[in-house]
Amino acid sequence: MGIHYNRLMHPDQQKAQPYDADIKEFDRQLIDKVHKHLKESRMSQEELAGKIGISGPALSAWRRGLYKGNVTNVEDKIQYYFDHLATKTKRNERLQPYLPTVDYVPTSISEEIVAAIKYCQLEKGITIIDGDAGIGKTMAAKKFVQDNKHVAIYLEASPVYGHLGSFLKLLAKALSIPDNYPRYEQTRLIRQRMIGSEIVLIIDEAQHLQYRTLEEIRTMSDPGKISDDKGIGIVLIGNREVYDRMLGRQEARFAQLFSRITWRQGYSTLNVERNDVEMLFPGLKQKNMEKELEFLHGVCTSKWGIRGADKVYTNAAHNEDVSFEGLVNVARAMGIGFM
Repeated sequence: MGIHYNRLMHPDQQKAQPYDADIKEFDRQLIDKVHKHLKESRMSQEELAGKIGISGPALSAWRRGLYKGNVTNVEDKIQYYFDHLATKTKRNERLQPYLPTVDYVPTSISEEIVAAIKYCQLEKGITIIDGDAGIGKTMAAKKFVQDNKHVAIYLEASPVYGHLGSFLKLLAKALSIPDNYPRYEQTRLIRQRMIGSEIVLIIDEAQHLQYRTLEEIRTMSDPGKISDDKGIGIVLIGNREVYDRMLGRQEARFAQLFSRITWRQGYSTLNVERNDVEMLFPGLKQKNMEKELEFLHGVCTSKWGIRGADKVYTNAAHNEDVSFEGLVNVARAMGIGFM
């Protein structure tokens, strides 16, 4: 049963609020639920509004019973958010016995990548980490950033953010530099903030970076020509195009960038070790399910990589059947196979 807006307010907000029988009614229980959720999740009202799909002011007005728009539409969106959240919670509870208890698994590949990023931070210059998709490159980079937030910046390039202007805006935002400056001033402030620091700049999906963007990035790794300031360490992560394009027909064009490379490491799905699979799927290891582990290792070393094996295992866990037959059936249904 809905109630009138003036009954929803905090006691210190109810002063001088007249009762009006024509004011739209609001769902008190849903308002209380939102209030409790904000308190327990420690989300800001603006953040929650974004997840629900409405504006922050709209959510604020609705919580106080002052919203003048379509109340039913707002409450439907809020109810859908809570229904979806409940579904995700039940899903996670069902999957919990099957999945690792940690977010990051220190596989042989990911640990090498973490070490390579640390080396780049210390030695400066440019490090390239390239290879097949789905083998843990991004997870390793995010792990480094999580452990070194004060000196690590992680950016993800894309066809849009591969262009110089949009990339500089992305980098400026990461450095808390306002984006309303002209490009030359924005670039100066970025360099001022980074050059001579211990910052390591990690750029994922670097194959999307355009030549002009790469050239600008390259200058950040250079030491000062007059001052003693050293450049920063820059890590480019992506598929093999990141490195191969420098060795092909455009080799001369990329000569300046190529000469700044201090370390390069390429990876293949074939580099995934059996021990990695045991760490990725500890539930199978604990139960000595060797046949199942061997199957997932096969998926990991195929073109599907660790990501493909994880999808197979997760979907099998949804079915509550991670046996060899359960894994094979899911893989077949997903169109995942390996030689």
